[in-house]
Amino acid sequence: MSGKAIPKPDDLNLKFFQKIAETGRMHVQECRRCGHHSHPPRYYCCECFSPDWRFKEIGGDGTVYSHTLSHYTAEPAWRDELPFATVVVELDEGPRIVGSARTADPASIRIGQRVRVLPERRGDDFAFFTVVFDKDGYPDV
Repeated sequence: MSGKAIPKPDDLNLKFFQKIAETGRMHVQECRRCGHHSHPPRYYCCECFSPDWRFKEIGGDGTVYSHTLSHYTAEPAWRDELPFATVVVELDEGPRIVGSARTADPASIRIGQRVRVLPERRGDDFAFFTVVFDKDGYPDV
């Protein structure tokens, strides 16, 4: 993914991505009071309104909630990867997260398919999320 623009998150998103970049593992925000998991991160729990939270390490497993297959891009750095799939994954912990699919046949992606979201570190402040499919075999993380 060299040559691709790296987003510059701020506030809680920056803390979220820094935690992932630091550990190389997926995390979600967890309320320390009620245990609710959130993404994107929020200053207050959307269930109990507590300001007491942490970033909890997770495995990244989930199911395909939605996806799209892109056959065109205005961004030159992505042209060599066309067509590419963008996938919304509903994590087993509840929140949904968006990632780029890594599969030999992006047209075969199906809603409900089991996947794993893996972070790919891009500096100290950001990570891309890559979605890998059960049939492709999950790497040991």
